[in-house]
Order: sequence, then structure tokens, then C-alpha cells
Amino acid sequence: MCQAVPHLVLRVDGTRAEIDEGGRPMWVDAHSVPGLVPGEYVMIYAGQALDRISKEDAEDTLRFYENLETLLEEASR
Repeated sequence: MCQAVPHLVLRVDGTRAEIDEGGRPMWVDAHSVPGLVPGEYVMIYAGQALDRISKEDAEDTLRFYENLETLLEEASR
């Protein structure tokens, strides 16, 4: 299953944004999110920035995915 995941924007260069991908920088297409600035969070899917997301919502979403992963690991034992 594919899902959009929030990421922190590190840098912006035209229509590209460098995001934090698990501690390493990665460039994504950000043409659909005009005016993006470093420090914002964006939802990323298949190398594309889809939309801005608040820091609080990003943290909640990441925490949900982390908890879900833990539950799935426990269920598979």
C-alpha cells in the first residue's frame, strides 16, 4: 500500500524542495505547492510534494505510522 507521508522541508530551489527523508536529504518536485519555505512540512507521495501540513498534524501523522508499524510487528509474531 502506498501512502502520503509528511516531511520537513530543508531547502527550496525553484520548483524543487529538499526534504528530510529519515535523516538524509532528498529532492522532490514541489511545483504544486507554491511559496514553500524551509521549516514547513509537506505531504510527499511518489517524489511529489502534494500540500502543506501543519507541524502538529505532521507529528501526529508520523506518530500514528510509528504506532501502526509497532502493532503490525507485534501481530506478526
